[in-house]
Amino acid sequence: MTILEVNDKLLLMVENKKYNDFARRLTERMKDAGVDVKQLSDSVGVSYEMARRYTLGTAKPRDDKMEQVANAVHSTPVYLDYGVDIYGSFGEEKNKDTVTVRQIEAFASAGDGYINNPFPEVIRSIEIPKERVYELFGRNSLDGVIIINADGDSMSPTLNPKDLLFVDTKIMQFTGDGIYIFNFEGSTFIKRLQRVKGRKLAVISDNEFYPPFHIEDHEMHELYFHGKLIRSLPMSLKQFA
Repeated sequence: MTILEVNDKLLLMVENKKYNDFARRLTERMKDAGVDVKQLSDSVGVSYEMARRYTLGTAKPRDDKMEQVANAVHSTPVYLDYGVDIYGSFGEEKNKDTVTVRQIEAFASAGDGYINNPFPEVIRSIEIPKERVYELFGRNSLDGVIIINADGDSMSPTLNPKDLLFVDTKIMQFTGDGIYIFNFEGSTFIKRLQRVKGRKLAVISDNEFYPPFHIEDHEMHELYFHGKLIRSLPMSLKQFA
């Protein structure tokens, strides 16, 4: 085997490994739901071979297909993609007096658009006392809430780079004016969305140097929601010396 062939094989192994966790979670959920590869391909609208590649870890669906895959196996996109189970834990023993919110290694652009690392990992967890949940978040449950970082300055001064963003991933559609994390035309944004006349969504930045734009009614098929921002934790440091 030549050096070039060895390099190609190693690159293929690394590339395939990126999808292994997704494939493992998918096949587990398929087994639980009693769904085979043929049923998955029919539900999602992809070829049998593509569905089989999902289960082998040699391919992973894009955002628009990920939701369909999740629905087919009675799961959620955030679990299949990130391994964050909004209906349970990872299996470890949990402190009964706290709620765990996990931070994933992903960024949402508060700028001109950011193509996320498609293989984010859980990088840390935050334990929140149960008695403080309502006080801090205005809700009794944090099911479906994950933490990501902001990136860019288009939402300044509301949000600044590296701020921790608490995102409700159960909100997968526009539910009224607010700040959403969404994909549009291949990039991920965190922006203020507002319904305006003409069945359009206005995409608004809090930084006046970034002009708003609109997502037209005929472009809605390119819009995919990751969740809605419910809280942020500023991470700015002041320099004194």
